[in-house]
Amino acid sequence: MILELDIGNSRIKWRTLAAQGQAVARGSCSRKDVSDGRMPDPLSAPGLRRIRVSNVAGPEVAVDLDRWARDALGIAPEYARATARGAGVTSGYREPEKLGVDRWLALLAAWHELGRACVVADAGTAVTVDVLDESGAHQGGYIVPGLTLMLNALLSGTSGVRPSAEPVASLAAGNCTSDAVLRGCTAMTIALIERARGGLELPLVLTGGDAELLAPWLAAPTLLRPELVLDGLSLALP
Repeated sequence: MILELDIGNSRIKWRTLAAQGQAVARGSCSRKDVSDGRMPDPLSAPGLRRIRVSNVAGPEVAVDLDRWARDALGIAPEYARATARGAGVTSGYREPEKLGVDRWLALLAAWHELGRACVVADAGTAVTVDVLDESGAHQGGYIVPGLTLMLNALLSGTSGVRPSAEPVASLAAGNCTSDAVLRGCTAMTIALIERARGGLELPLVLTGGDAELLAPWLAAPTLLRPELVLDGLSLALP
């Protein structure tokens, strides 16, 4: 079996794959579980022969993961890296290695599924929005704070604003502070994603922890892919 890890800024998504590539188990946990040298019990299951990793949490987390994998499994994790080209996609960055590996893997997975121009958005701690053209060339992207970060900025910079990220029933102007903040932050994020479509009916491939909060407000076609970054691991590390 293969263990795949998507280590983000605040959460870790994981799944185990059988030899034929089908998911056997999946889950998520706090990033602190790796920082403290602990991992959920299912990740120590017998029969694991590879560990494929997307890590945007920094080298310290990788050191802890390497130690855990060596001690618990006797395996050295394989880390995906952003490159100039891969799996039909060409990076749009002047320095390709500086593109976040999670964004790169999401682009690979989206292109593998669609094979056409599209927008790829990851609504996590930060919201990233990237564009692929009809040839698989990355046209660049945007990075803005995610919904929780936006709300936290208001909490720390103002008094009397105490909303938390949750689904909104409307994007109309709010008639109380909580509604005004939640709807405003949601509308800003939606506007950016739709701006990346450039007025075209490009398919949007959407992932990340806040994807389901945003999806109802996005124009079709919108494809929800919760494991998009994990899906890219087999393309970067076959």
